[in-house]
Amino acid sequence: MTRVAVRMGTLAVAVVALFAVAAAPVTAKASEESLRERTHARIAVIVSDAVNAGLYSEAQENYVTSALLPTYVDPKQLSGKVEDRTVEGFWEIVTTDTGLSEGQARNRLAKGASLMRITGDASELVQERLYRWLAKPVFAAFLDGRITASESASLRDDIARSIDRLMRQPGGEDGKIAISPRRM
Repeated sequence: MTRVAVRMGTLAVAVVALFAVAAAPVTAKASEESLRERTHARIAVIVSDAVNAGLYSEAQENYVTSALLPTYVDPKQLSGKVEDRTVEGFWEIVTTDTGLSEGQARNRLAKGASLMRITGDASELVQERLYRWLAKPVFAAFLDGRITASESASLRDDIARSIDRLMRQPGGEDGKIAISPRRM
């Protein structure tokens, strides 16, 4: 009887330990570089979709994405599903407070309007939502202590700059790059 009790006790401890290990949160390794690559990939997917639709030129695409990484760096590949969700999420943010459908917004962009002009009075709100959406993983990594405050600030500045560049670019086929004023 004692032997059975010892085995049951040992088994109980092993099961509890197994569940404790299985339930322990797994902290994904994050670095400023990996977060920068992830954000760059998301922005690249959005702008690449616009280039493929004839809404922006490749020069404009490079201008927007270079706010995060140099133009000679290719964005990391995202799965098709993540790319689709990223593009859908972007247009949802752009159209939520504008009263426009995605098709209407794309049509106006194709005719040469900028996203800032298309979103009108809601442009600051749209820009803030895009920033929060893209910067969310950066905030989480900073709060979890996986990146430093200066790494977080640097990356968030680059995200803000890329969003500003994206919002100011005129659409259409002329491919002119609208240089935004330098933010302090």
